[in-house]
Amino acid sequence: CPGGQSECPDGSTCCKLSSGQWGCCPLPEAVCCSDGVHCCPNGYTCDVAEGTCTQGDKTVIQLSKKIPAFKRITKVNTVVCPDNQSQCPDGMTC
Repeated sequence: CPGGQSECPDGSTCCKLSSGQWGCCPLPEAVCCSDGVHCCPNGYTCDVAEGTCTQGDKTVIQLSKKIPAFKRITKVNTVVCPDNQSQCPDGMTC
């Protein structure tokens, strides 16, 4: 997600929640609705008042609900110690 602090599973889309935090829409390249709760498939328009996603004049489906995004885990770089068996975080002494 933007800012690099949160992430969503593959095949989902990062969207802002009403709380201001990032959430995940369980759809790829989804449209994030303005209510901060729902989302629609790519190519659809949110109709929050009706609780639907519309595409042109014909296709209408239910809005999808977002879920909270996961906190991104920062990977620690390690170095191999002289014994070639142990590892320490980069910047630490073996």
